[in-house]
Amino acid sequence: MLIQKPKRPYLTEEFIGTGDGCGIFIPANKALYAFVKDNPSHSDRAQVASKALIIGRSLAVSVERRGVESHEYKNSTADFYERLASSICESDVEIEAGLLPVGERLTPYSSGAVVKVHSWLCDSISIVTGGDSSSFASKYLHFHYPTLFPIMDSRARTALSWVADEESLVFAPTVVGTSKDYRLYVSFYLEVRGIFEEELGRELSLRQVDNILLNRYEHGV
Repeated sequence: MLIQKPKRPYLTEEFIGTGDGCGIFIPANKALYAFVKDNPSHSDRAQVASKALIIGRSLAVSVERRGVESHEYKNSTADFYERLASSICESDVEIEAGLLPVGERLTPYSSGAVVKVHSWLCDSISIVTGGDSSSFASKYLHFHYPTLFPIMDSRARTALSWVADEESLVFAPTVVGTSKDYRLYVSFYLEVRGIFEEELGRELSLRQVDNILLNRYEHGV
């Protein structure tokens, strides 16, 4: 006699939400997606600085709070973002992002290009901050390319580790401040997305998978 595995109690419509998020912050997420869509450039300093400021502070991952070593601009928000935007604009982020399969579904095949753009962005940020800012980079890029970049932060990583334990899978430890770990994160994230979709019998957007992970962490389910 086959014993059916119990349904995951956290795969509810409330936790899954929509492609714009879930709960009371859906309007805020819609505004961020719209703002980035209207300001898509990775080479216009004003656009890049504004997006970095708004996305960072909205998602509690503001890069100017990340232990900047230089004393030249530590007390000037405008000067910091001027330098940050210049570094990003002078990098190859715009070129590499032009090779992304924009609008397509993230797959193991396309993940290589995704990780490469993330790495380039992290490198350009580290020139200014002295840190990696991998979590910020994933969030910044997600709002530009929501079908390709999962949001990585400590809460989502913890929720992924719970799934690994449930499925007797190996989820190698990742550190949010290390860009090379985004490759590991994305690889396991895709595996977990497949597990969720198989149980639900339908496809999920990256935002919906993020919703599930963050809701599960917040509710301790």
